[in-house]
Amino acid sequence: MIDHDNLEAFADAEAYDIADPTDTGGAFYRALAQEAGGSVLEIGCGTGRITIPIARMGFPVTGLDIVPGMIERAQRKSAELPAKWVVGDGRSFRLDEQFHLIFLTGNVFQFFLTNADQAALLEQVHAHLHPEGLCAFETRNPRWPSLATRPKPYEGMFFHLETHLEELGAGSETDAQGRTMRISYTQAYDHVAQILHVTGYRRWREGEQEQTQITRTALRYTFPQELAALLYAHGFTIIRQYGDWNYEPLTEASPSIIVVCRRQ
Repeated sequence: MIDHDNLEAFADAEAYDIADPTDTGGAFYRALAQEAGGSVLEIGCGTGRITIPIARMGFPVTGLDIVPGMIERAQRKSAELPAKWVVGDGRSFRLDEQFHLIFLTGNVFQFFLTNADQAALLEQVHAHLHPEGLCAFETRNPRWPSLATRPKPYEGMFFHLETHLEELGAGSETDAQGRTMRISYTQAYDHVAQILHVTGYRRWREGEQEQTQITRTALRYTFPQELAALLYAHGFTIIRQYGDWNYEPLTEASPSIIVVCRRQ
């Protein structure tokens, strides 16, 4: 389906932290941790952007990520906190524990590209979730272009499901070395597989030479009713659903599908 490991954007953990210093979704998941009132597992935790603040609240947390460099950086950032860090695959991890809250954020759910991937993930979540626990995650709401809903280019990687083979500008950022990086991207949407293939380009100058870094990312898009059926088939009941972090209801124009579930 893809000819890369889909992890190119996460190869440099320090650069990842600098590129996204925001607290997007943080308040939502911290509130869920308080509601669940016990141990917490984040799948696809990255460098601990959300997990570490939950640990600072006093909850025992476990962060799991498939990229060793992400886990290493999270460990360095969380000394003296009640946090445990595990290198593992969300489709096949085994932890001798059940958690009161299991969550995925940063749209990690979209990196499970196939039906089999999604099923394996949900089976692991179900097995590791306390009978009274909460499961929560968000995924980008599938959208097509319209004057009413078109976001700014590359705004939080919220793309419309269309193909652009010409490069589109997405602004600039400063990296860990202080270099100004010009960002652009192309995208191609596979309607059958429901996967958006995004190729990102970061360009900077070193002396007289222009350097280019290319990262490829594949994102699975799951539609609202499809998601509800998927969760039900794997033993979950949706208890709340939102379209944005401010608890707005899900609509056609919502940027996200945010679900909170329990075991059936």
